[in-house]
Amino acid sequence: MTTQRSADIFSGVFLAAIGAVVVIAAFELKSVFGERLPPRTLPVALGSVTILAGILLSVRAYLHKGESLVVDWPDREGWIRLAVTFTCLVVYLVLIETLGIAVSSLVFSFILIYYLDGRWIRALCVGIITSIIIQVVFVTILQLSFPPGFWGR
Repeated sequence: MTTQRSADIFSGVFLAAIGAVVVIAAFELKSVFGERLPPRTLPVALGSVTILAGILLSVRAYLHKGESLVVDWPDREGWIRLAVTFTCLVVYLVLIETLGIAVSSLVFSFILIYYLDGRWIRALCVGIITSIIIQVVFVTILQLSFPPGFWGR
């Protein structure tokens, strides 16, 4: 991939394929009687959004008029950004059990956005909003069971 356009098309198709795998796998999850929502609800929602985002990225890149940016990616900086992002994701998954979904999401969002953007106020605001949305929508309204963290035990 030598241009941003081809990279975006490939990335969009790849994202859509990952989303499709998630949705298909989610339908294999068995429901237990008496649950408010079936366990496939969140994976199907996230997989569907991923499919949609991938398709939109590919279509947007395909329909792009004008000169396409030539990219030399991933260069050293690109690989470092990928490694930091992947490490943050692994640490996030490890910390969910200890800190709970809301706090670990706040920490993950803050650290990753601060690293990528460099603005700590913006990173903190996005982290707090992400944490609140997860707590309100997924835990309070949908009553999905996530680890509450050390204070919920």
